[in-house]
Amino acid sequence: MVKLALCLFGASMAALASASGIPEDREAAYQRYLDFQDLIDGGRVAANWLSDGSTFWIVEGGPNDRRILRVDPAGNTVAPLFDVARLRAALTAALGHEPAGAGVPFARFQMVGPGTAAFALEGANFTLDLNTYKVTRQLPPSSFSIELVKSEAERAVPGTYLRERFQGLGPLPSPEAMSPDGKWIATVRNNNLALRATIDGQEVPVTDDGTDAVFWDVEAALWQPWSPSSEQLAVIRQHADGMPTIPTIKWLKPLEEVREVITIPAGANLYRSELHLLDIHARQPRHVDLGDNRDHYLRVLTWLPDGSELIVARYNRVLSSVELLAVDAVTRAVRTVMTEASDTFLTNHHEAIWAAETGFFLLPDGSGFIWNSERSGWDHLYRYDMNGRLVRQLTSGDWPVKDVVRVDQENGWVYFTGHGDQSRPYDTHLYRVGLDGRGFAQLTEGKGQHNASISPSAEYFVDAFSNVDAPPRTELRRADGNLIRVLGEADIGRLEAFGFVAPEEHVVKAADGETDLWVTMHFPNDFDPEKKYPVVEYIYAGPQTVWRPMDFGDDLGPFGALLGRSVNFPRALAQLGMLVVILDGRGTPERSKAFHDTVYMNWGQFEIDDHAGAIRQLGERLPYMDLDRVGVMGASWGGHFTFRAMTQAPDLYKVGISEVPGYSSRRFTLYEVYLGMPQENKAAYDAADALALAPLLKGELLQVGGINDTGTQADMFQMTEHLIRLGKQHRMMIYPDTGHGAMGKTGEYNMELKKRFLVEMLKPFE
Repeated sequence: MVKLALCLFGASMAALASASGIPEDREAAYQRYLDFQDLIDGGRVAANWLSDGSTFWIVEGGPNDRRILRVDPAGNTVAPLFDVARLRAALTAALGHEPAGAGVPFARFQMVGPGTAAFALEGANFTLDLNTYKVTRQLPPSSFSIELVKSEAERAVPGTYLRERFQGLGPLPSPEAMSPDGKWIATVRNNNLALRATIDGQEVPVTDDGTDAVFWDVEAALWQPWSPSSEQLAVIRQHADGMPTIPTIKWLKPLEEVREVITIPAGANLYRSELHLLDIHARQPRHVDLGDNRDHYLRVLTWLPDGSELIVARYNRVLSSVELLAVDAVTRAVRTVMTEASDTFLTNHHEAIWAAETGFFLLPDGSGFIWNSERSGWDHLYRYDMNGRLVRQLTSGDWPVKDVVRVDQENGWVYFTGHGDQSRPYDTHLYRVGLDGRGFAQLTEGKGQHNASISPSAEYFVDAFSNVDAPPRTELRRADGNLIRVLGEADIGRLEAFGFVAPEEHVVKAADGETDLWVTMHFPNDFDPEKKYPVVEYIYAGPQTVWRPMDFGDDLGPFGALLGRSVNFPRALAQLGMLVVILDGRGTPERSKAFHDTVYMNWGQFEIDDHAGAIRQLGERLPYMDLDRVGVMGASWGGHFTFRAMTQAPDLYKVGISEVPGYSSRRFTLYEVYLGMPQENKAAYDAADALALAPLLKGELLQVGGINDTGTQADMFQMTEHLIRLGKQHRMMIYPDTGHGAMGKTGEYNMELKKRFLVEMLKPFE
């Protein structure tokens, strides 16, 4: 059977290679690197902390020989958590047959009581008494349901509801909000608020005045809307009247369906958010008077631990100022806690509006908060009391804090990540500093990206880390950083046997001739420095994120299930005989404020100078780079900058793939953060508009889009029309029933399309 599978795999590779003109060995390497993570064994170990707050369990081995081990940091011991022989014997009796494999047949479990573990196996739920090794099959909850009697399975499990988040994507599923006491679930039905009691699953309508233009909303993904007592709920009434919409058509249905999606072009009407507090006893939302909320973003942060106040942030439209406001839970009186403003921008939509990266961290006892600010020119931490009085600055220096991981108020420490080593300015380490501003220390060692899990007791942490050329390793350390033991080191023997050339990091100068830019380069697995290779730059260059790979690539992360193998496309592409280059130029985050501010009022005027200059510098020092065969590819803002690269440096970038590209600077509010309002800064918006660059196109361009991409598809059509009128030949692929990025089967097809285009144009086999 194994031989048959290998033969079929080889036959399929030969067919692919024949169809695309790619040698079979190259095609096989490409396909194998799309599953890069499968070539790495171990290295990253996940700590599952137990109820004592210090010990934890880890998993070793695969399905056939899995062991679950209990680690005791205090005694520096590792021992099996389960007696495998007794466990398998008990499971054999409960199942009526022996479970698969020879080790622990499950990889996840929960401690549901002293000495009792709960787990799922073969579609059923079981509990295990660790003292007697008695296994008990749990009866599934009743699925019987009628209108007045909801099933046990439905009652206490939050579901989702469709919710408009004003991202230009239309209503998306959003989680319902369960109260801390577990008695109520808040949801939205037909634009109105409703409460569902978990005791019987019955819903109680709360409002009846919601419409498509003025509707009620409750958030559960980004903040906890319920007060700690479960008696009040922060809800929003959204006013979207007067906002423009974009039509989108579902073409694949028997009868085509047209939908209108709310959008926010730069300078157009912005939705207005009204804050209300809902008392579950009165069941009547009470308005909180925050003044005029037009052209502002409202962001709930947290309730104080005693429930006395709700803390909210209100940002101005261009995200250059923020007010921290405290709302009295009884009187609804509003007081200003703190304000901060920047001459440029404080944050962006991707961080503070659509995600939870607000820079606000409440002290556990509610007496104050930690605030992350770039006011000194670098991201640093500041401690405030709840009256907005600055207690002290906690960190300082020419390096940035990244994120607060834990506030251990009992022992007086703040744990956070940052880039403290400016000799390697993108390495992420774990640090701590006292709440009194003393005792600053770096707690992790080794170059690369560190991801630490701190124990509930805050006495220990587990650190998993790697670099582009250093495989993952996991260490157990004390809270002060002292090493206790190594928990895991990756075995890359299979990767090396297959053929592996580690990516390299290079440092070049930006177009200003002074600023260092860092580059990651992927190589073919049979790389020969005596040969010449075509170059592909994988570009993003958007100002809200860093893009360059900085770890070993062993962990797909939270988006792995969504994006699938496409996250490995750049490193797999290199196996076809290309050098793939990725860098972060000026105007991107995680460096100094000045580095980031390069983009302010300057969009489109410097980025390609940085990127093209980096490629040319590398070409001068690395003779195996063929600068006569250079391509560029990217998606979203990466598609925007792909087109800019081809038109602003056409002598270098001769081939490009512009995927779901946002060309127009006026298409969405995202540009307002960096360019202000278009009514006030026309010249800056005109310069940032890539549509105007169409006459400059010289190279071979492939545009890729999704017909239901309400964010950028119009831009792509407009660019194509410009190019048609100019008589400039180019290629275009539009995927049906696809939005802002191709996934699943479409994603696999899209990778093959891009691969063949680059092979055809850059000719890596010549």
